[in-house]
Amino acid sequence: MTVWLQPGKKLSLRGKLIFLILGLFALSLLVTGFVVRTTVIHQFERRMAENTMNIAIAVATIPDIVENVGKTDGSSKIQPLADSIRRETGAEFIVIVDMRGIRYSHKVPERIGKKVVGGDEGPALQGRSYISRAVGTLGPSLRAFVPIYREGVQVGAVLVGTLLDNVRREIWSITINILLALLLGLIVGVIGATTLADEVKSSMRGLEPEEIDRLLWEKEAMLDSVREGLVAVDGEGKITLVNNQARGLLELPGSGVIGKPVEQAIPNSRLPEVLNTGVPEYDREQLLGAIRIMTNRVPITSKGKVVGAIASFRDMSEITAMAEELTSVNRYLDALRVSNHEFMNKLQTISGLIQLGESDKALSFISRTVQFTHSTMSFITSRIKNPSVAGLLLGKMGQCRELGIDFKIDPDSYLGPQGRIDSNSLVVIVGNLLENGMNSLLEVAVDRRILELAIFDESGKIIVSVKDRGPGIPEELRERIFEKGFSTKKGTNRGVGLHSVKSIVETYGGEISLDSVEGAYTEFLINLPNGCDNR
Repeated sequence: MTVWLQPGKKLSLRGKLIFLILGLFALSLLVTGFVVRTTVIHQFERRMAENTMNIAIAVATIPDIVENVGKTDGSSKIQPLADSIRRETGAEFIVIVDMRGIRYSHKVPERIGKKVVGGDEGPALQGRSYISRAVGTLGPSLRAFVPIYREGVQVGAVLVGTLLDNVRREIWSITINILLALLLGLIVGVIGATTLADEVKSSMRGLEPEEIDRLLWEKEAMLDSVREGLVAVDGEGKITLVNNQARGLLELPGSGVIGKPVEQAIPNSRLPEVLNTGVPEYDREQLLGAIRIMTNRVPITSKGKVVGAIASFRDMSEITAMAEELTSVNRYLDALRVSNHEFMNKLQTISGLIQLGESDKALSFISRTVQFTHSTMSFITSRIKNPSVAGLLLGKMGQCRELGIDFKIDPDSYLGPQGRIDSNSLVVIVGNLLENGMNSLLEVAVDRRILELAIFDESGKIIVSVKDRGPGIPEELRERIFEKGFSTKKGTNRGVGLHSVKSIVETYGGEISLDSVEGAYTEFLINLPNGCDNR
């Protein structure tokens, strides 16, 4: 493992982790090694001192030594005995002295009979036992002193010593073993630090902290710049993300939402259902208080397991405004096209009557046409107060005249200005139901082509009835006609109209019912809560 740091280049996250972990590990090893070394060496020295003292105590009680200390020829018996004990115990030297400090034994025989060296023997000749460090004839040594008594009277002392050079060699040997153990631990630490650093880097997808910080800023800017509201939850249904657009639409507080269960903050979000089923929901209309939204809800999966969900939504008023602009243009175009076609036909009729000299008939035709147009416009404008729906009905009337369909509007029909139900939703409902009825009437004889519409806006409800005298809907298909993409007719972009009608009705908490008899008629009845009586 090698971590290169090129000039002018910042250390990577992997390198920082390795250095940090190794630094902490090495510091821990050094502290541990220091404590272990201090403890072991202290124990070793204490054990050597105890062994030396035990040897001295044992020697001080040997009868032959006790009997011969202080005698003129005592060294002849003491020296062989002391030298034998020294070799067997591994002591560096065993020296027996009398009360004057004269040696009776020594590792170097020539020094027998001479005064002991070191200057630390005084207390021993006064009856004390102790451990001392001193420089004798063999060099610096660790020495144990024990007095020798004969019949209760002190006659000398024994000192057993170990050279400090030997002690230091043993301590160095212990230190080497400790260092080797620390080195082995450091190697293990290097391997562990590298593995851990690689694992951390992998879990961060190989990104450096600066890159992660930049991505977070970009993510926040992106989330707050989109026009859609975004809400995300984790696998437990707790909110993990809310952008500013969502806070504004849902009137959520600026803080305190993150980490809360989504059921508490947004009761009807349906995100818990998506978490449980793992099935996405697209293009769903929904009421959030007084706001109608268009929303998508998608589960977040990892390794085949649902770990969260995210919902994106937008205020339908914005979408409706754009849709109304488009649909209004289309309605105007349809109305102009129908009017232009009818106007040309009527002009040709008037032109023909004039050329035939039937001026009275031409005037009568013009009068009837003006009267019909005026009565139709007067009825629509007086009874249908919603301009978008009024324009739709005028356009559908023209289409029905072209197709030979008798389009009848109940004379008691009434629709007030826009209430709780927005204009575009009403246009989608009425327009799709009328279009569905017109298409079904093309399959029957001209004398049966009758389409009836009734709209009532009263008692806080809007009721819409569309009835055609077409072939009816087979009973086995009645459960499927509201499915998205299902249609009994061939062609693209079919199977959407009735599905859209049902979605809007359900969004507003309304009801839709179907009454159909094969070969006779089909009637759709819509009941929508409008919140107030507009009459």
